[in-house]
Amino acid sequence: MKLAVIGGGFSGLALCYYLLKKGGEVTLFDRGGGASKIASGLLHPYPGENGSLSWKGVEGMRETRTLLEMVGPDVYKETGILRFAVSEKQRKVFKKRSEEHSDIEWWDKEKCHDFVPGSSYLPGIFIRSGITVHAKAYLEGLWKICEALGGRREEKSVVLDDLQGFDRVILAAGGGIRSFAAAKKLDLRFTKGQLLVCKRPHYLKGESSITGKGYLALSEREDRCYLGSTYERRHTTEEPCLGTATDLIFNQIGQFIPSYGAFHVEGCLAEMRVSTKDRLPFIGKIDANTYAMTGMGSRGLLYHAYFGKKLAEEVMG
Repeated sequence: MKLAVIGGGFSGLALCYYLLKKGGEVTLFDRGGGASKIASGLLHPYPGENGSLSWKGVEGMRETRTLLEMVGPDVYKETGILRFAVSEKQRKVFKKRSEEHSDIEWWDKEKCHDFVPGSSYLPGIFIRSGITVHAKAYLEGLWKICEALGGRREEKSVVLDDLQGFDRVILAAGGGIRSFAAAKKLDLRFTKGQLLVCKRPHYLKGESSITGKGYLALSEREDRCYLGSTYERRHTTEEPCLGTATDLIFNQIGQFIPSYGAFHVEGCLAEMRVSTKDRLPFIGKIDANTYAMTGMGSRGLLYHAYFGKKLAEEVMG
């Protein structure tokens, strides 16, 4: 079966891999990876204000870990993630989460402060299963595996009329899915997300990423980290805006790292996130020969392998 996958981010590459493993003849059309290429790489199944276990979170973690291990140990750090409780409500619900899940530990404020010198005296949860993924390296490594399986790649924009020679077309284009009329029926939402590339302060010696309101994600480089992120529904440009990003992100970070002035900002990155009305991914057919894998929001790392595998099974019958 001759297959076209549009979009080379987490979803598109996972889908390519599973289609190729099932014997598909796959061509990937991609202009650069979209939001995935600037992802902070924080992977755990307990997002949101309450830290509740995500729908299909256990399955998502399992499948993503399988792909990470296949690509290799240089593209991720399985060193846990610390989530600060920045409100009384979070203190209560986070403590409850630690009682519900064996991979979550409740840490008092002294332990959290010892772990992150320079942080506020706040308690939190340490997610032992948390992983920091180096997104760019992971995408490059996953594509090399797809290429070894026979995948082809064309770095160009396409429209569906250009793809009449393919048996099936799958849209996994992230924000770029807006250019396809077939996707309009999905009622998607688009949010601008920005993050800051910073020099890592000397006092941050730990090997775990940190979240609270906002996050500090480790980089593949020892002297660099990422601070994020914005969720901008109203914006005048989709390009990076350093002033807006700095104001919004430092306001978040300041709730658990008051010494954020020690972060020297080296750059700003921006991309568009895609979500659905009910905040669950859309995975399936949108017309006779066209499928879509979209609406991951900020959970592309958690879901891309699990749903890529499921959609490959559907497409290949």
